[in-house]
Amino acid sequence: MKRILFLTVVLGVALMITFIGFNVNSQERIMQKLNLQTKIGDGKDKEVTPLFDGERRKIVQITLRNKAILDAHKAAEPITIQCVAGKGLLIVGEEKEEVELKEGVLVTIEPNVVHEIRALSKVSVLLTKFKEN
Repeated sequence: MKRILFLTVVLGVALMITFIGFNVNSQERIMQKLNLQTKIGDGKDKEVTPLFDGERRKIVQITLRNKAILDAHKAAEPITIQCVAGKGLLIVGEEKEEVELKEGVLVTIEPNVVHEIRALSKVSVLLTKFKEN
């Protein structure tokens, strides 16, 4: 009898540890804290720092220094560009619409729209690319 009770307790503890372990893993998958650089220090003229790469989105921080330019290109997916530090110029579309990038500005861009970023001196942006399922 004592042996059955002991095995039941051991099995129960093992199940609890497994259950708690799954909860911890689930929490890790539903949220992740990302550390942005909100001040632009010294570094390369063009710097791309991957922050997150999940199933449905990819987030990178792009920092341009010394009036660097991220040449015109297109993204196959919808994107957002948010300025987190410095000042720059975002040029969007065939009509070359200009958006002043300064801290707090967030721009959405549809798929396959040409865009370019120019640092007025230095600028750092958060790029979010939304992936298809």
